[in-house]
Amino acid sequence: MTTLTLRKELHKAIDSIEDSKFLEAVYTIINEKTQEEEYGLSSDQWKEIDYRVTLHNAGKSKSYTVEETMKHVKSRLKK
Repeated sequence: MTTLTLRKELHKAIDSIEDSKFLEAVYTIINEKTQEEEYGLSSDQWKEIDYRVTLHNAGKSKSYTVEETMKHVKSRLKK
């Protein structure tokens, strides 16, 4: 089912529900998801990212490929 189809089906279902407690629960879930997507970084966090990018571009920090990272993660998950 496509995202568009899911949205249409959810709209139809929500429009037919009379249970206010259930609708409040659905609203809470949707509201939390919306807030997650609007998350932003603080100025201190951006400064840290800029600092790390500067180190990386200067060759003063270690970088890892996706493959190296996945290998490390998988080895840690086995423990």
